Amino acid sequence: MSNLRLINETSVSSSVSTVNVTDVFSADFDIYKFTITGLETTGTTQTRLNLRYINSSGSVVSGSTYDYATLRLNSGSSFTEAKSTSATYQQYSQIDQNPEGAGFVGYVFNPNNSSSYTFQVWQMMSANAGGSLSLKGIGVEHTTASYTGFQILEVSSRPFNNGTIRTYGLRVDS
Repeated sequence: MSNLRLINETSVSSSVSTVNVTDVFSADFDIYKFTITGLETTGTTQTRLNLRYINSSGSVVSGSTYDYATLRLNSGSSFTEAKSTSATYQQYSQIDQNPEGAGFVGYVFNPNNSSSYTFQVWQMMSANAGGSLSLKGIGVEHTTASYTGFQILEVSSRPFNNGTIRTYGLRVDS
């Protein structure tokens, strides 16, 4: 029997700048996995994929409380790093122009625990300038709060079109 439990599946079917995935984090699990497949942009230029958490009051947390570090493994150039402390969102990376897209898998630790920071690790693959871009990253939302969901957003005025976001709870058996 698998220790992964599908909690939610959210579809992106029209031109949107944000996608809210609500009521997925609870006291039932300490670790969550979420995947994003088939995500495309609506225009002919790149857009960036980012995340913010949704607190137990239903508000999106947009303060300067996100830290992240990402290793960008570009097939056509040198590897680079992107990092920030006190950002207003967790940055992942860009998605190339339509019809190319991206795939993503991330793990969130302790999002519903109000006495712990919320940590994250992720991997992503996207088409980029005729090549491919792989990414590995870590992040933390450095307040002690209880989160019940998350928001996927773009901040470059190039909305998303199509895609599926699946959220799983990871049960740990003792």
